Amino acid sequence: MSNDYTTLVKNIKYFRLKANMTQEQLAEKSDLSVSYIKQIEAGKEFKNITFNTFSKIAKALNIDVKELFNEIEILN
Repeated sequence: MSNDYTTLVKNIKYFRLKANMTQEQLAEKSDLSVSYIKQIEAGKEFKNITFNTFSKIAKALNIDVKELFNEIEILN
């Protein structure tokens, strides 16, 4: 998995947890399947993913889609 995909995977999970959402809730709010969200977060589903999918996820997380692509420093 390339660095760009690693950043996307980390950011989707980070913002989902920050929003206190489960994968199931994100799937419902973004009109995507739970299994698809799980595959994205596991870094297994990027071959056919579209910008529209990222837009749906960002909207469900109430963030700008650009935030999914920015490297953020996650403090533990």
